[in-house]
Amino acid sequence: MNLFSHSSRQLNRAGEHALADIGQLILFITFVLVLVLDIFVFKFSSKIIGILSWIIILPLFIVFFIAGSYLIFTSHQLIFKKIEKDTEIVTSGVFKIVRHPMYFGSVLLFFSFVILSYSLLAFLVWLVICFFYYFISRFEEKLLIDKFGNKYQKYQEEVPMFIPFLKKF
Repeated sequence: MNLFSHSSRQLNRAGEHALADIGQLILFITFVLVLVLDIFVFKFSSKIIGILSWIIILPLFIVFFIAGSYLIFTSHQLIFKKIEKDTEIVTSGVFKIVRHPMYFGSVLLFFSFVILSYSLLAFLVWLVICFFYYFISRFEEKLLIDKFGNKYQKYQEEVPMFIPFLKKF
């Protein structure tokens, strides 16, 4: 979803995995349904974990929510705001920190609600979401290597896929 050229990104979505959009929608709906069912119907997680201090939960929620929102918003702006004639790899801003800031931001947003709800069932869905984003990221990176070759491979060596400061992951 990210690191594509500005101009080709504006014209088409050919660089994304065919399941990227529908997969994200399905996983979002699944996550929300599982979260709501766990909190209000099954109360599975609240029976196991009990009540954690809101002094810990609320700040953690806020940190992960803001970090995820920031990554998504700023990477969206970098990709969709500019239209350039030449195709290039976007490596500025949050793309200097991680290669897939939109996906990583989404993972952080989902995780913030796992923290807020302390739902074990939502945590399991979150793990599936993490795997899904990894899967579509690997697919997109193969396309980027085909398109940009050594230039993109060098970028891969310098910038971690998802976790900042972890270069080889």
